Amino acid sequence: MSPSTDISDSNSDPRDDPTKQTSNKTNGHSTKGQQDENTGSSSRALISRLLDDVSLNHTGAPILACCFISGICDSVAFNATGTFASMQTGNTIFLALGASHLPPNQPTLWLRALVSIVSFWAGCFLFAQFHRWTKHPQRKIVLATSFLIQTLFIILSAALAQSRVLIPSFGKTSLSSHLNEHELSIREAGENDPRTLVPLALLAFQFGGQIVSSRVLGINEVPTNVLTSLYCDLLSDPLLMAGWKGGKGNKKRDRRVVAIILLIAGGVAGGWLQRSEAGMSAALWIAAGIKGAVTVGWLFWGGREPKLEPKNGV
Repeated sequence: MSPSTDISDSNSDPRDDPTKQTSNKTNGHSTKGQQDENTGSSSRALISRLLDDVSLNHTGAPILACCFISGICDSVAFNATGTFASMQTGNTIFLALGASHLPPNQPTLWLRALVSIVSFWAGCFLFAQFHRWTKHPQRKIVLATSFLIQTLFIILSAALAQSRVLIPSFGKTSLSSHLNEHELSIREAGENDPRTLVPLALLAFQFGGQIVSSRVLGINEVPTNVLTSLYCDLLSDPLLMAGWKGGKGNKKRDRRVVAIILLIAGGVAGGWLQRSEAGMSAALWIAAGIKGAVTVGWLFWGGREPKLEPKNGV
């Protein structure tokens, strides 16, 4: 074979060879197919993880965080409306006092209490129905969705408070511990303004969902929004001193103590925020941020190990 022929063959363009073109196309399709398959596998794995039930280890932590949220939001609701968004026992007494036109100079206190109670009822009912409808109430995606809705309701309340014009009673800043007669009359006018019912109802509704979440996770010792029964359960616990004098600890006792501390801390923090220039809206934004963090946390929470089915009746 002549040298010219060798040179011609060695410099030939691979694109002129149909066999090589077919091979390249095949490799390209194969690589693309593998990428699509890997992407599909990753998506299926992500969806599968979101459909897992959460591991119940340390689920008390996000529920305890909700106690702080209750404290901070109720401190705002009380200063804005004279009622509570979370603690419905006090609202029930306010509603009952309305039958005798008490307290004095509070003609619509009973109405504000009633709106909060009914909104809380609605939250409890609808969130409970949502968890039952899913048939898997402890799934990551279900808990995340529940807390996302709760977060959005607090965000709406915070946005209304931020405006300071739409609902003045929720937009207060630099609150004083002493009010003169003129300031008292302004406060009473703000509390009796029917617009205050909107953020009050939004907050109370999401608190209904919050307590349902504690029940869904089986953490009944921390209702997140009431301390009366919690005080009783704590001090009547036969294992109150367990672990403090040696022996096994008492997780329920520990959660109750932390819940009390966090709810009080939330109220204290909310009060000082309202005395500052940040005001009520800042307190609500912080509450929304904490609940939003809990929402995201559920998505990355550890999954529960599936139970092994017994074989041959063993």
